Amino acid sequence: MFAQKCNTKYDGINMELALYLDESTLVKYPNDEYMQDKDTVINSTGTGTLGRVGIYRKTDNRRGKSVVPDSHVTVIRANNEISAEYLYFFLKAYQQELEKLGEGSTNQKELKPLTLKNLIVALPPYAEQERIIEIITAAVEIMTNIEKSLS
Repeated sequence: MFAQKCNTKYDGINMELALYLDESTLVKYPNDEYMQDKDTVINSTGTGTLGRVGIYRKTDNRRGKSVVPDSHVTVIRANNEISAEYLYFFLKAYQQELEKLGEGSTNQKELKPLTLKNLIVALPPYAEQERIIEIITAAVEIMTNIEKSLS
């Protein structure tokens, strides 16, 4: 079970924090609810984690078990018009704005799927999305190397 705590603030997805369901429970979930490689995940409940954006990769799942999200995580799956990585980077750039879209009382704020469904995502041609991904990936790699050299 992929819980919002798996979508960590600094280290991306940490499947070591996941809870594992008994196979008899897991088979009750429809196939489209299982996490797929490069699904974008957004924490949808709770102060401090609401709006946190991550990307699930099969390589995060070292145990190789089937994974379904819990009810505090919204999964957004790319289609053939939008690259999964582009979708992730786009939403990650607006993470603070996503947090502000939460509704409800202070510690019970929720980012509703309908709110996310109504977001407007800039959608350049696919080739341009790929170019943007390359630029961001290179910049992230440079920042990671700088951080490593400082520690």
